[in-house]
Amino acid sequence: MKDYVNWAILAPGSIANSMAAAMKGCQGKIKLYAVGSRNIDRAKEFATKWGFEKYYGSYEELLNDPNVDAVYVANPHAFHFDAVMQCLEHNKHVLCEKPAGCNFWQLDKMVQTAKEKNLFFMEAMWTAFNPCVNKIKEIISEGKIGKLKHIESRFCNRTPFDPKNRLWAPDLAGGALLDLGIYNIFFAYFLNNFEPILHFNSNVRMENNVDAWNSVNIAFTNGVTTSFQSACDMPAASNTHDAVIFGTEGYITTQNFFMSQEAQIHKYKSEWGNDNEVVETINFPFEVNGYEYELREATECILQGKTECEKFPFVQSEMLCKTMDALRASWNFVYPFECCKN
Repeated sequence: MKDYVNWAILAPGSIANSMAAAMKGCQGKIKLYAVGSRNIDRAKEFATKWGFEKYYGSYEELLNDPNVDAVYVANPHAFHFDAVMQCLEHNKHVLCEKPAGCNFWQLDKMVQTAKEKNLFFMEAMWTAFNPCVNKIKEIISEGKIGKLKHIESRFCNRTPFDPKNRLWAPDLAGGALLDLGIYNIFFAYFLNNFEPILHFNSNVRMENNVDAWNSVNIAFTNGVTTSFQSACDMPAASNTHDAVIFGTEGYITTQNFFMSQEAQIHKYKSEWGNDNEVVETINFPFEVNGYEYELREATECILQGKTECEKFPFVQSEMLCKTMDALRASWNFVYPFECCKN
């Protein structure tokens, strides 16, 4: 019985560099084994840079290597489905960058195939394993800000328009929601214990047939609400990557909520108004770059023979995906590749 996992990276792009850095910083049970790219020179360069043992000029060659145990899928959203299904068909465990599926039909096929083949599969939602975010959830459950009332967040980036850029390309599953807004939705769901949604309303601004900006309000069945904006063409007026979690007795603020390393607990000083004081600051600096936590969790699950992560189970990925499907449906927003399958 092996006590380590031979990890491979499929598609060595920008996000793959972050995961490779985490792998390099977490060695032991995690082995940097192989890289697969459609360009052999790119694969070789990436493997040399990070210290992977092998490199391949096609995904098929990578997956035919019997020593590859698990694959981190890092290509653009629109190609996740084909890549994940190919990995599973070759009996490889999979950690797929978010969103794993561009819609529920895709995600469900991945999940069901992984179950049938008794393979581990997980969407790479790194926020689920972030120590600071988990501490924020613990603080809420302890009642340190009273009863949870509202979660507010922004994830807005200003990216120059380029129809070839994946964010602006509908055939590459572009737009703000799947790339950025998924974090806002997860953050609210996570802190509210994945309470079901009662109803929502939203607005969207479409450009080049993708959502360049969206604003969403959600009410959960337990009375907690959330509001968020995500955008790929402009920053927010304030709190561009920040979140505020409101309770009846105070609130929590955190910067870069999707990759939080620090948060402050504010307590109200009176019955009315916003007069408050910071009563506690929590700090959780990353050991490497933040990707190490989901990577270690996936590695442990694989070594223990699990097909599903208990800390981020399939049902949570499914709730995220269904929520994004519902929002896009309300905007009449359909990707070209969804015309026949959805």
